[in-house]
Amino acid sequence: MARIATFAQQKGGAGKTTLLTQVAAAFVGEGRRVALIDLDPQRSLAGWADARARAKGGALDFAFFESSEWRAGSDIRRAGAEADVVLVDCPGNADVLLRSAMREANLVVIPAQPSAPDAWATRATLKMAAREGADARVVLNRVPPRGGLGETVESMLRADGADIMAARIGARIAFATAFMEGRGVTESDRKGKAATEIAALASEIAAALG
Repeated sequence: MARIATFAQQKGGAGKTTLLTQVAAAFVGEGRRVALIDLDPQRSLAGWADARARAKGGALDFAFFESSEWRAGSDIRRAGAEADVVLVDCPGNADVLLRSAMREANLVVIPAQPSAPDAWATRATLKMAAREGADARVVLNRVPPRGGLGETVESMLRADGADIMAARIGARIAFATAFMEGRGVTESDRKGKAATEIAALASEIAAALG
């Protein structure tokens, strides 16, 4: 049976789609059967998949679904029949759709940048996941090299009872470059710091999914 991880954050710009694509590329590199579902009307995940297909001569190395509110649950289940791991990219403020995706998930991954607005939005997203009975974990994204607001935001979230993942993702240009190319940093620069961070995150998500 496929395991399902939903990437969700009620605030835009936290990096959920970028992290999802990077984890997907890492999983594919490990030989996992992966399916991706784009529920976000912005269709950034679909753009990355298109870029990847062009780079690979028209073929994708994972199953891909573009879905919408009324089909979300059935498409997630359909994807699960084709993959070992399903990664779902959720919209920000579509309350009903976000709740539906959380209900289907074995794990909800919530990216949070080191900013007060991200911390406040993460609180709301965690509360929604709790109401849906979902196992939710926060991943700190675009973390500065040392100290600063990142530690303050982490303390705020821990005080709220957030389960924060050990992996930390830095603010690195390598992620934007890989995204434009339809690639993962674990493919484009396997020995780089960005690849090391994503490999750690992918391993932690895999462990949480069981």
